[in-house]
Amino acid sequence: MSQDIEREILGYLGGSRKLIETFEYLKQNPRILGLLDMSNVVLVQRLKYNDHGLTHAMITTRNSLKILDVLGPEIVVTEDWRDFDDSKLIVMVASFLHDIGNAIHREEHELLSITLAKPFVDDIVRRYYDPSKEVRIESMIFEAMMCHMGRFQPTSIEAGIVATADGCDMEKERARLPFQLGRHDIHKFSALAVEEVRIVRGREKPLRITVGMRDPSGTFQIEEILLKKIRGANFERFVEVYAEIAGMEEIRFI
Repeated sequence: MSQDIEREILGYLGGSRKLIETFEYLKQNPRILGLLDMSNVVLVQRLKYNDHGLTHAMITTRNSLKILDVLGPEIVVTEDWRDFDDSKLIVMVASFLHDIGNAIHREEHELLSITLAKPFVDDIVRRYYDPSKEVRIESMIFEAMMCHMGRFQPTSIEAGIVATADGCDMEKERARLPFQLGRHDIHKFSALAVEEVRIVRGREKPLRITVGMRDPSGTFQIEEILLKKIRGANFERFVEVYAEIAGMEEIRFI
């Protein structure tokens, strides 16, 4: 699965040397990989939470770039100091690093992630931007990381994209390991019910997210995770959310 996700990510990067080099840096840096591994030690092994390691980072990155691609530069690029490739770099870096703070602690992990990510983000942006633009790009990366849980309302569309992309990682594979480790609660049962998450162009709004599930318990993932992130990130105006439940009519949430 990881190779398929990697190919999808590269497909959204459009052959840009800057973006491809940044992606390679993120997925090969041993310190970043160590922090992602430690995040799963804390959350999966100790607390029996869902995956927050490398696979989750890759899926969130893929989801962010997919949402960005659906929305397009006309919606996303609202200021003249940056272009669409800058937005891609912002959401890619923020998505990949957003959960590394869990390596320290779950509480306030958004802010811990920013602290741990700063040397990596510094290293990336200094390769491609002059100092004035460098600090602007960094600020947007950190805002997206800070706002991914929906607790802090962002001012940029990129931050809303990252929060929404994070909430879309709810397919059943994410819950299988903690379920096997003995955590049996509504979070795990609901995640195991989710078969597929589709991100496509919307009918009434620019973006449509459809969650396919085998039974209604999967709606917990939509109501308690995805919608909280979307609303917390002030992203409702861009997205419509549906559930497709086996044997039932389609349900619209927003």
